[in-house]
Amino acid sequence: MKQTHHFFATAFLILILSQTALGQDTTARPPLVKGGIYDRPYIFRPSSRIAIGGYAETMIRSEYEQGVHENISFEARRFNIFIFSSISPYIKLTSELEFEHGTEEIKLETALIDIQFYEELNLRGGILLSPLGKFNLAHDSPRNEFTDRPLVSTRIIPATLSEAGFGLYGSFYPHPEHRLTYETYLVNGLNDDILLGGDGTSIPNGRPKAFDEDNNGSPAFVGRVAWLPEFGLEFGISVHTGVYNTFKKEGLVIDEKRSLTIMAVDGEYQIGDFAFVGEYARARIGIPPSLVGLFAEAQQGFYGQALYTLLHGVLPMFPQSRLAIGARYDYIDLDTAINGDDTHRLTVGANLRLVPDTVIKLDYQHNWMFDRLQNKTRSAVIQFGVATYF
Repeated sequence: MKQTHHFFATAFLILILSQTALGQDTTARPPLVKGGIYDRPYIFRPSSRIAIGGYAETMIRSEYEQGVHENISFEARRFNIFIFSSISPYIKLTSELEFEHGTEEIKLETALIDIQFYEELNLRGGILLSPLGKFNLAHDSPRNEFTDRPLVSTRIIPATLSEAGFGLYGSFYPHPEHRLTYETYLVNGLNDDILLGGDGTSIPNGRPKAFDEDNNGSPAFVGRVAWLPEFGLEFGISVHTGVYNTFKKEGLVIDEKRSLTIMAVDGEYQIGDFAFVGEYARARIGIPPSLVGLFAEAQQGFYGQALYTLLHGVLPMFPQSRLAIGARYDYIDLDTAINGDDTHRLTVGANLRLVPDTVIKLDYQHNWMFDRLQNKTRSAVIQFGVATYF
């Protein structure tokens, strides 16, 4: 672990020292994904060939379970560093190094090379964010209007899902006021820890590590198509499918192939001071016959949220400030074959966005959790946090 820390620290220092005054290149293309990796403020600051930015999030959390106060804790939840380079007008490199919960978890979330031929057709390779639902592509804390991420986007999808792979992306204009975008990649896919991680069927346990080879030599496919008309709507459909288990070792077949398929739909609509966002995902997991009935073969979930901006320019020293209130409802069902093993969550909150890149959040969250025998547990959480790009 120390060697890993030294490697990242050295690489980061070299990149800072190597900045030159060649002028930052930007193109007139709109970002493929609003809020995604090429829609971050640091890229557009006039500086040099290399741009360095990131975001930070810190918070206070007070939790109650079954009416009993569990704890109050302070947490430096995330400190992420972005490094972007415009190698030429049509060759880009972008990366993100993530430090979570202080330095409890350090990982390279993205490290990809884009070769841009035309707006309709471009090549991407490296460690990329899988286009599985909109939230996995645009999940930065300063963009999120609530402190916690949606349950469906962490327990079913699971955000953040980064995978090594290659593929194509681009956008078309079938009508002057309508834009279609797509991303399609072959990736290493998820692995056996979906079942072997010790938590029953748990898709998050099967997330690959950035430098791991494919555990079965059988690439998975992931892709998303989104429709963006001019009147403030975005609608996306995505899929991730492939063999997840190790079925062959040293050329010998040791197991049957078992597949995991996740399908998702997402939508976003903004009209005036109202903004509505939602996402639904359903997963189908191939299970060995001996585990059928004990492990879940299908899981699903969704969230829907609404935000209303009450006041603009609420603080004189911050002319762009706005005060907003909102609510989000989350639901996940971790085994669709039974009545239990699901969670409902209601979150209500307010946030004060001082500038577009900095937000102060206060929200209250209530959870209703049911185990496989339908025993109910209730919990409540009050959270206060600050998140900002830099």
